[in-house]
Amino acid sequence: MNLKMKKILNTTILFLVLIAGSLVSTSCTNLSPEKTFEIAVLNSNLLSRFGSKEINEKLQSEAQIYDENQKKMVPSSYYDAFKYDITNLETRFQTIKDIAEDDDNKELLQASKDLFAYAIAKQKEGYLPIAKLKDEKASPEQIQKAIADFDASTQSEIDAKFTKLMNVAQAYIDKHDINAKIGI
Repeated sequence: MNLKMKKILNTTILFLVLIAGSLVSTSCTNLSPEKTFEIAVLNSNLLSRFGSKEINEKLQSEAQIYDENQKKMVPSSYYDAFKYDITNLETRFQTIKDIAEDDDNKELLQASKDLFAYAIAKQKEGYLPIAKLKDEKASPEQIQKAIADFDASTQSEIDAKFTKLMNVAQAYIDKHDINAKIGI
């Protein structure tokens, strides 16, 4: 896939994410089990590439952010592009936090919130300094070392949080007969 196609694909995905996020955030009280599952679990797909895979992919693409005035993606620093992506994750996280907890969904929501809170905090601590290295034209070796160090310090914890969410999600879809398959 060439860079231009990748750019178009990334821009299209971003717009779909923004549209879905705005639809989801319209009302998050008294949701059906299916809707709760969609928001709490399916949003976790945004974190499935967490760590070196996502960082390397982003560093190989052109850094961009959405310009509200121009209504389009525009070139930016890697730091700003990573920060923009984190802000979008925080918006998704807020839609999860906005769901009213009850005895039925509490474990699912807690597992989802735990995963998102951890991922966002670690992205701020790790992704942003790596993006800054790229912007400052650090050596590829220095950047790769920072990425490897990030993975070493986060991968087992993020995997455990994902696994917990997927296990809780499986029990939730079984209980509510939701047509979904969980891949761990």
